[in-house]
Amino acid sequence: MTLAHYFVFCGIAALQVGSPGPSTVFVVDNAVAVGWLRAVGILTGDLLAIGALAVLSLLGVDAMLMANPRLFAALKIAGALYLLWLGVNQWRGARRGAVKATASRNDVARQPASVRALWVKSFLIGISNPKAILFFSSLLPQFVDPTQAGSATMLQLIALFVAIKLIVLGGYAGIATRVLPLLRSEGNARWGKRLTGTVLIGFGGLIALSALR
Repeated sequence: MTLAHYFVFCGIAALQVGSPGPSTVFVVDNAVAVGWLRAVGILTGDLLAIGALAVLSLLGVDAMLMANPRLFAALKIAGALYLLWLGVNQWRGARRGAVKATASRNDVARQPASVRALWVKSFLIGISNPKAILFFSSLLPQFVDPTQAGSATMLQLIALFVAIKLIVLGGYAGIATRVLPLLRSEGNARWGKRLTGTVLIGFGGLIALSALR
């Protein structure tokens, strides 16, 4: 690969991960709730998931999914249902009121478990859309010379994609913490949860509709 190819790949990756989606709204919501550092730590669950999906595309799982449309549809529906469930929970959380800016000692003591739960949610959001396997299977070969061994190059591209997602979504989290006082006001916190819930429900609905076609 030439340097120009790497720049093109980085541009495509940045556009893909920077577009609004479940991962974006989830990392912003986490940054508001638990701070930038913990939000980035939670984001590693999503990064692990997307890296796993990319590796699966190298192992030929994309061909298996294309050959078994019912399995592919079932996986998409399962992912859609999970996003819908997360979205509904965000709306329920908004009804219960905004998250307090300061926590009690008991809340602080329970925080590590909460962060672990958020990490699991992050991983499940990342793994919930099997279309990512097809995305990688169509994107990665475009940047590999077919006359040379491509596995090492593809693994490098996967690592680069994950790094770009970390930088872009980490940037979103950083911006969210900059406006944290505004976002933590009671009314705005409720609307933030409603927005997050709406986006998750919207993407869950779109994935479900595409699976049922």
